[in-house]
Amino acid sequence: MEVIPHLHRVPGVRGAHAYLLTGTMPMLVDTGMPGSSEAILGYMAGLGLAPVDLARILLTHYHIDHIGSAAALKELTSTPVSAHPGDAPYITGERPQPPPRGWLMRLLTRLVPVLSRFEPVAVDVPLAGGDHLDLLGGATVIHVPGHTPGAVALHFPVEGVLICGDAISHRGDRLGPPPAAFTLDKEQAYASLRRLAALDFDILCPGHGEPIVGGAGEQVRALADSLD
Repeated sequence: MEVIPHLHRVPGVRGAHAYLLTGTMPMLVDTGMPGSSEAILGYMAGLGLAPVDLARILLTHYHIDHIGSAAALKELTSTPVSAHPGDAPYITGERPQPPPRGWLMRLLTRLVPVLSRFEPVAVDVPLAGGDHLDLLGGATVIHVPGHTPGAVALHFPVEGVLICGDAISHRGDRLGPPPAAFTLDKEQAYASLRRLAALDFDILCPGHGEPIVGGAGEQVRALADSLD
């Protein structure tokens, strides 16, 4: 699915969305659950892109539904992986990922191992807030801690696009803060959401739910104003 020219939401990816940015240096933002690599590479092939054409895999944060296919894709494409140092130890497997909040979600992840097991992957290129990427007229990395310590978003001011990972939730056609059960620091997450609301964008590409094309900035600002 082409959101705008050179920005695609890859269909058939399980878990969170994977976004493919095409151009001179194609980049993938997030990889979905384990087992999504075939769908991603198949979609790339439909656009005339070979696995070796992928220049970078960028991970918005460490949750399995976003990083689950990163190791497989790296093996198939030899593409470097980028993430924020705050989340890197959980992506590489150096530290165990924190369990979700609430006994029910913890029980569910124990009973259904596929919800928590993934193949760790090395982080080759660390990301920091303020880093610039030469994509879609230029992108800025925004550090948005709270949901996880090293969560990041990508802001494309020329195109008016924000790729937000889980820093902003879009479920059931409603915007909201990141899911509480998987958010380490609620107040920090709210502060990060307010920081994103201050940016200039019209298109929102969330980790879950449909992209919002047109008027997204106003909707996010309304959400930020409603937070307690």
